[in-house]
Amino acid sequence: MPEFLFALTLSALPVISNFIGAMIAEALPLSKQTLGLALHAAAGVLLAIASTELIPKVVIAKPVWTTILSLFLGGAFFVWVNQLLNLSKNRLRGIDRSTVSWVIFLSIAIDLFGDGLMIGTGITIAPHLGVVVASSRVVAHIPEGFVTNAGFKSQNLPRRERFLLLAAFIIPVWLGATLGYWGLRGQEELPKLIVLAFTTGALMVAIAEEIIPEAHQTQDSNWSMLVFIGSFALSMMFSAYLE
Repeated sequence: MPEFLFALTLSALPVISNFIGAMIAEALPLSKQTLGLALHAAAGVLLAIASTELIPKVVIAKPVWTTILSLFLGGAFFVWVNQLLNLSKNRLRGIDRSTVSWVIFLSIAIDLFGDGLMIGTGITIAPHLGVVVASSRVVAHIPEGFVTNAGFKSQNLPRRERFLLLAAFIIPVWLGATLGYWGLRGQEELPKLIVLAFTTGALMVAIAEEIIPEAHQTQDSNWSMLVFIGSFALSMMFSAYLE
């Protein structure tokens, strides 16, 4: 049990860094340019996670078709959830709010679930592996927290509700850590990779169909492109040096 509590503590670190990013967004004046840069940064970080950390793990499965199918189902699940958000957007407090902020929130929640899953699974292999995974994810969640809070702020969501939503990020990461520690403890590699592939598919659809298109709806500039590739490179660097 102390080892499980250690897994929960480690998995909370990305949520704390996410909250730090959100507080930066709270302190800075919001503009379309600022939101656009934050969206490009979040897209770069999430794309780096999916392409350099998650997909390489997915394709090593034997048989590989199981994880590829799971990846497809994860993407299809996200499409279904996004459709539900679109159908219900006019019912949210009777206000016609854009669903993009909610989709970003959902995509980051999926990312946090994947983080918790990897941390919980890593702890069952070796405690230091869980520490390495958690450390590599801390910095990456600062821009994600920034763009989440900035998006809700741009939709005039009250501060109290924004903070409650940010605090709710602890739920998916702890669910992931619990599943990784207890549900997949002692399991073979394949079930772990199938779950990871499912979250990867959902994350990829969110990046390609929601976050990147929304980033281009703001004031694009050369700085936007530099922020995108810079955040991608930084995320890769932190992962490479902390693994």
